Amino acid sequence: MVQIFTTDNPLHPGESQLSDLVTRAQALEASEAVDAVLVGYSSTWPHNQVTAPYLFAATERLSLIVAHRPGVMAPTAAARYFATLDALSGGRLALNVVVGGADKDLRREGDALPKTDRYQRATEYLDVMKRAWSEQASFDHHGTYYQAERVRHDLRPANGHIPVFMGGESEDAVQFGATHADRYMLWGEPLAGTAERIARVTEAAAAHGRTPSFSLSLRLFIADTDEEAWRQARAAEQAVKEASGSRAILRSASTDTSVGRERQLAATAQDVHDDCFWTGLVSLLGGFANTAALVGTPERVMRSLAAYRNLGVDAFLLTGGIYGIWEPALEDFAARVKREL
Repeated sequence: MVQIFTTDNPLHPGESQLSDLVTRAQALEASEAVDAVLVGYSSTWPHNQVTAPYLFAATERLSLIVAHRPGVMAPTAAARYFATLDALSGGRLALNVVVGGADKDLRREGDALPKTDRYQRATEYLDVMKRAWSEQASFDHHGTYYQAERVRHDLRPANGHIPVFMGGESEDAVQFGATHADRYMLWGEPLAGTAERIARVTEAAAAHGRTPSFSLSLRLFIADTDEEAWRQARAAEQAVKEASGSRAILRSASTDTSVGRERQLAATAQDVHDDCFWTGLVSLLGGFANTAALVGTPERVMRSLAAYRNLGVDAFLLTGGIYGIWEPALEDFAARVKREL
């Protein structure tokens, strides 16, 4: 059975209270359609190291995928923090390790390291974290980016290890994922591109004796007829156009340095791929993550998801609408995806 993820920014449009984040998490848990929520990271958002514990305390079964940037704290401190959070939640935590494609956003937090160096640092970071979670005896670490002596932690993650999720399209990202990713998170691409990405990562991971699983992020526009689904998609497209120049809708900056963004934008040369894969929002939002969409009836979209499932995808991160957030209207369809795929 596949897993269903979604993502939730701290505040939705029109909201002003973080308590709404807790209300949404409780509603998702009650629906049982979503297995895990990605709690994102941005230098301008409320800090997810504060919001994530609140969400765990307010729920009993819902898992969280907490985004974390290597570099914002020492790996030994991060290992201790996340082990504590995982133990308190009963093993409901996964980490989305985000090296970062937007240099501007990293510099807001004082991180000016070039991207290639960030991947090297992230590899060392995860080496230290995993060692802190697993080793019983104290150890020293003397690396390129971090130095630590007599590291020893009394508390371990609930299951001895916290799953590491990550994504990225560059060669540096693939090699980092091959070494450390338990789940490789792919942005939505047409079937051929997705098959190529899965094969490339699988081959690189096999060289390290590892076999990661794969998730795919897609925005859905679903209705009883194809015509109505496309009406909703085009309405979202128009709303995004009208919001141009505002901060109401998240989008990529032209300065973002991401191979994944470049791949997304390359796909926009064609409006519709395969059966119902749509790139209209990808183009308008500058290759921003989670903007590639499937458009159509539930049966049509299900066939497309089944095709991705056959390629090796075993989790889908689903969002909808103009803002790329979870919509309650997706609940029944997501439950069906879990049953049938």
